[in-house]
Formats: sequence, C-alpha cells, structure tokens
Amino acid sequence: MATVYLDEQGSELKKKGELLIVEKDGSVISELPLAQVDRLVIVGNVQITTQALAMLFDNEIPVSFMTSYGNYRGRLKPPTHKNVMLRLKQYERYNDHAFRLGHAKKIVAAKLKNGKTFLQKHSRNNPEIGISDETSAIDALMKKIENAGSAGELMGIEGAAAREYFKAFGRLVKNEFRFEKRTKRPPTDPVNALLSFGYTMLFNELYTALEALGFDPYLGFLHAVDYSRPSLAVDMVEEFRYLIDGLALMLINKGMLETPDFVFRDDGGVYLRPA
Repeated sequence: MATVYLDEQGSELKKKGELLIVEKDGSVISELPLAQVDRLVIVGNVQITTQALAMLFDNEIPVSFMTSYGNYRGRLKPPTHKNVMLRLKQYERYNDHAFRLGHAKKIVAAKLKNGKTFLQKHSRNNPEIGISDETSAIDALMKKIENAGSAGELMGIEGAAAREYFKAFGRLVKNEFRFEKRTKRPPTDPVNALLSFGYTMLFNELYTALEALGFDPYLGFLHAVDYSRPSLAVDMVEEFRYLIDGLALMLINKGMLETPDFVFRDDGGVYLRPA
C-alpha cells in the first residue's frame, strides 16, 4: 500500500476531480492521482481542504498528522471497519489466557531473534567491533521466554535484551555521531532522533494496516491494555524495529545525514530539521 507524506511547509492539499493537488504560494507543486494513495500523512504546517478530506474519506483513505519533528499527533479516518466478527474473535482470543501469553511469547521471541541477527550481520562487516558479549546475553534471555508465566515477565526479558542490543548497536555507529543509550520524549542525540522518528512512521503504518483489516488496534496481547494506548499496534511494531535501526545506521554511517541536519533545542531534545 502506498503511503504519501506531505511535508512541504506552508502548502495546501486540495481536490480536483480524482486528483489531489498540492499548492504553495498560488502554484501547483504536485498532483497525486487518488488511485495511487492508500494512506496520507501530513507533516507539520500543511493545510487540507474539507473537499479533499471528504474525497479521502469516501475512498476509505485515513489521514494521519505528525509534527515537523516527527511526533505523532493523531489521525482522521473513515468510519470503523464493518468486520465486527473479526473484532469479536480478537476479544475472544484476548480472554483466552493461554493464547494471549503464547502470542506474546512469539512477539518477544521474534524481536530478540531479529535484533540478534541484525547485530551479527553488521558485525560481519565490521569485524573489529566486538559484540559477542551482547549477543550471548540476548541468547540467554531468549531461552527464558518459553518459561515466562506472564506478559509482565516477558516485558522484563524484552527490556533486558533491549539494553544489551543497544549497547552493541551504539558501537556500530560511525562518523561524528555517538549513541550511548536509547532516549525518548525527547530524544537527546541525533541517533535517537532518527530512531524515534522512524519508529513513529512504522507505528503509523501498522496502526493503519490493522484498522484497514478490521482489527481493534487498542486491544493488544503483549503490551497491557490501557486508556488511549493502541496496544495491538505497539505489539506489531516490536518485531520490525530492526528495519528502522538499519535505516538509521545507513543514513549515519554513509554520511547521508550530518550534524547540521539536526536541531538541538534548549530542553535537551534533538530533532531532524523539517527539510
């Protein structure tokens, strides 16, 4: 499915027939055939007309909003998916303790396996960087998953593995950047800024995909159900975080992004510049 990101600050999205028109300062800067758009993400100061929104909703295309620094704001979406039977089955599975715990174990196992494989792949290209202690620790933690008796215990295993993973990940970061530990709200260095931005984009993709299929994104199996937390979408993100980690590492290590590409704010937060 095609996700379109609109990030031209000061622009406006309008409707013309079956086209989405992006205008700025009275000039058309882009035309998007509706048939090529499955999801729309508006980043920062971009306006959208009610006519354009109506056409998007009529075609069941959700619209998400992010700040120019990559923080998720919220979304507008067409009416709830009509597949209520799927959601009833989801609720039934949630109330099945054995299924819920078994599924949560699969999520954590997949995350740890993918993270370990990611580290090993990148260390082969950098044999001078030792990560064997961290991968051994992740191995030991993976062996504890099957005997975990609750989602809380699994989250403890996942958290311990994440600390080992990011210790090794930091040693793979090159050029002028440094990564000591994972920080968020706000991210305190350029690497964390990239990870936070990427994870937000990944979350939006998976949230939208779940809704498009008719699932309830708020009823998860690993992350506890809590008011306003899309737990199922957060569950789904875990297995695929390594894709964002790889993209961030490539952008940094290949010099595609440098220090001037980031904003260092007085509150200690570091963010990508809007461009």
